[in-house]
Amino acid sequence: MQEVYCVADLNFVALTGFSTREPALRQKSSGQVKAEFSFEVDRPFMRANGELVSDLFLVDAWQELGEWVMENVTAGTRLFIVGTLNKESYNSHGGREHMTIVKAKYIREATGAVAAKTEELSGLRDDTWDADLVFGAVALIEEAIRDEQPSAQVDTIGAATA
Repeated sequence: MQEVYCVADLNFVALTGFSTREPALRQKSSGQVKAEFSFEVDRPFMRANGELVSDLFLVDAWQELGEWVMENVTAGTRLFIVGTLNKESYNSHGGREHMTIVKAKYIREATGAVAAKTEELSGLRDDTWDADLVFGAVALIEEAIRDEQPSAQVDTIGAATA
């Protein structure tokens, strides 16, 4: 008899890139605060004409992590962000709009070391990844977090620490 393992759903994203505008602080009616800012991530390829391709995300950072963002992030800050992807919708003049938001759980400034290590994994530019490349990417994330003291992170119970 073959054993079948069930893995819980996983929503996890790790991004490096830069903020494209100053963060804005928002306060919910519940009293919770969040900082939001736009974040650009270059894709690992170029268009045929040599133009870089990038993705733009809205990033939400809640409570103490959001306060850290307000104190430390400006337009152009290179960041390393770990979080989840959430799809949200809203009404606009053109009808119902949808956007993907990164709910940040961990943020720190990305040093040159993080970027240099990413370049070591040239296979990240490929359309498919084998298991060794995935293990290498996960090891890179772990190493990037361990290498330097994080600027801000959220622990397992959701309280931010610096």
